[in-house]
Amino acid sequence: MTDRLGGYWLGARLDGGGHVIVREAYDESGTRHALGVPCLPDAEARARLATAASAAGRVRSLSVARLTETCLDGEPPYLVSEYIPGPTLRQVVDRYGPYTGDALYRLATAVATALAAAHEAGAVHGSLTPGKVVLGTEGPRLVGLGWCLPGEPDADGRPEAEPWGPATDVRDWGRLLLFAAYGSDERSGHGERLDRPLRGLVAAALHRDPERRPSAHQLLLSLLDAPQSQQGRLLPPEPVSDPPLGVRAETVYAQLSPAEQDLVPDVFLRLVDLDSDGSDTVVAASRADLVAGRATDEVASIDGVLEAYGKAGLLSYDPGTDGPLAITYAALLRAWPRLHEWLDGERDGLAVHRELARAARRWEAGGRREAALFRGEPLDRALAWAASGRRRVTLSAGEQTFLDAGLARVRRRSRRRWTVMAGLLSVVVLLALWQRGAADGRLDQAMAKVAASRAEALRLADPVTARKLSLAAWRLAPIPEARRALTSADPAVDVFADPYAGPRSLHAISDDGSRLAALDEGTLRVYDIPSRRQVAGTAGPAQTVRAMAWSPDGHTLALVGVDRSYLWDTTSGGGVGPPFGRGLGAPGEQSAWFSPGGGLLFAAARLSGERWAWDLRARRAAYVGEYAVVGPGDRVALVFAGRRSELRGLSGPSRAPWLDRMPWEYTTFAPDGGRVAIAEESGIQIYDLDGVPTRSTRLRPSPGHLRFSPDGRLLISTDSDRVRVWRLDDATGTPVADRAVPTAGVDRAAQATITGDGRRLRVLAGHGIVLTIELAPGTAPRDHAAYICSRYGALSPQEWSRHLPELPHRDTC
Repeated sequence: MTDRLGGYWLGARLDGGGHVIVREAYDESGTRHALGVPCLPDAEARARLATAASAAGRVRSLSVARLTETCLDGEPPYLVSEYIPGPTLRQVVDRYGPYTGDALYRLATAVATALAAAHEAGAVHGSLTPGKVVLGTEGPRLVGLGWCLPGEPDADGRPEAEPWGPATDVRDWGRLLLFAAYGSDERSGHGERLDRPLRGLVAAALHRDPERRPSAHQLLLSLLDAPQSQQGRLLPPEPVSDPPLGVRAETVYAQLSPAEQDLVPDVFLRLVDLDSDGSDTVVAASRADLVAGRATDEVASIDGVLEAYGKAGLLSYDPGTDGPLAITYAALLRAWPRLHEWLDGERDGLAVHRELARAARRWEAGGRREAALFRGEPLDRALAWAASGRRRVTLSAGEQTFLDAGLARVRRRSRRRWTVMAGLLSVVVLLALWQRGAADGRLDQAMAKVAASRAEALRLADPVTARKLSLAAWRLAPIPEARRALTSADPAVDVFADPYAGPRSLHAISDDGSRLAALDEGTLRVYDIPSRRQVAGTAGPAQTVRAMAWSPDGHTLALVGVDRSYLWDTTSGGGVGPPFGRGLGAPGEQSAWFSPGGGLLFAAARLSGERWAWDLRARRAAYVGEYAVVGPGDRVALVFAGRRSELRGLSGPSRAPWLDRMPWEYTTFAPDGGRVAIAEESGIQIYDLDGVPTRSTRLRPSPGHLRFSPDGRLLISTDSDRVRVWRLDDATGTPVADRAVPTAGVDRAAQATITGDGRRLRVLAGHGIVLTIELAPGTAPRDHAAYICSRYGALSPQEWSRHLPELPHRDTC
């Protein structure tokens, strides 16, 4: 399940640890919890964590967040604790600065109290960091108890050099006090902000010999002897404002106008679907889906709803665009009672409405063909729901038109039954006239126009069939429209489409453009694009996959799930490997990619800002909290941090303030490692690593994601619906290719790669379509018809029936 784990609906990520992914979660009643998913590489680790969690479950202290449920037998395993509203100690110190005086004593006493209670019950925290102390309305609370594996790296990412036990917590207590007193400068000195008694306790806690450290109970007794520790509880600098999702949603609702409130259920219910088990799940839509066919005042009200909930972080919505649009956290379906009530009232009709909406979109996309209209039971079911089953969902203009067309078709069929024989006779006469070349060829000319029009409509996604259809138009009648279709210049010379592609399929193309990976309905497939054969396959991971990426050598496929990631060696004959690292929980434009040397895996969710890197060799997080672009061989990296940006290489880091306003996501290294291309708003520029531009003019337009050819002579740029290629070995940057491609949707951009021979570009566009584009097309053929016949052949009977069903098949070659 992508939306939930066990009986919990998942919300935002919280401040967890390196080996535990922590999410806000809600149970079926809407109660808020903290849910952690630990990384357990083997059965031994699972058993050790079970022991630690069992001990944590025995702790009863008002200073410790209570562990409420442990489920380590499933996949993935998880633990649940009570949710403590409030900021972490790290957040408070980073925002307001270090603590001093009495506040340090109160903090030290509260944390020592929590540790003493834990150790008395036989539990050990093992990962006490500033992110594990929450400053709530009742004072500091220790969170994450029982979630840490013995022997994991310490709070600073260093491997533990001492046995894991209570002494480790005491040492981390000392480090915690230093952070509270000095912030990020905790190593600069220990004397100015800690008075002598507290300084002595911290020094004792940090003693190198664990045996010579005091126990948590001894620390607590010493602190209670100090009068400062009894002067009140430590509270956050500001009142806690950490409302649950339902309260946030209801607050926004109360601030809307009556007209906007009336449309809130229509908006949210269109963003919910039913999965294969009949359970609620969130789905994406676009603004166009919501406003199509509505009056101006309704459109304005819907925009008000989207803007308000988007600002509150409850909808993923980018104003001014047509998407993406989705409920940010699936937990809202249970956390917001009002939405839960709407769902209960509409749930029986949701499946009918989603079936209707999907059929209406297919009908529109397929040219409104009558064969795609509802008939029989599906039509009756949709009409009954539209007439009396709806409560809060309004039909869109497209859905209403689709239903009207289906109803009209039924009425026409009823009226025509008595004239069937007369109609058949007319068809026979017409075909006879056509076969004799009668009627002055008017029928041929009319159908030639139709065929030419359909060829042009098809050219974007299927240039091969479009060429064959344009040839059929020319053979029917050499009219101007057919000539234009036949001679149309198109650099796309081939197409491959995933035969199993569905609306939720994911695809990735290898760096050399030879292989396509596809994930649909839980099945992974790999195709060899030149031969059009499936060459590998296996079952996908249990959880939903957000993004996929090929390793540079084309052997390994990375799959980034909601909470964890996976690797699949496509050449081994085995299945997907065990989970590791992190995932991408936020919806929106999601992507994954390997570093050029293959040692790092990156993933990002553009709208939420979520981004991470995983060192595949060291098996740990890399570039934590940083935005890095890695160069060839993983030897150099640009780290984007405003004026504090750096260039990191083998010789160490050096400042790169020129990256201050550059977009990291639109930056790529040249193969030589000495230059980078950056797509800025004013155009694409190529810079030396000292920030000096290498070109006198920028390449325009600047649509987005960039990639160099392996020899560095070409630069490719892609966005969701277009690909452009420039040649770089001249002063102006000669355009080599510029072509629209089938839209990849709002969640991802098209991917483009250069084939091994350097002569062709392969572009993975929407719906699993891979276009092959000639980078050095030859001269136009003298005889276009002969060229099409020799290279592609004529429309097959099946293709003719699909694209020209009005006429019997002809062999046009």
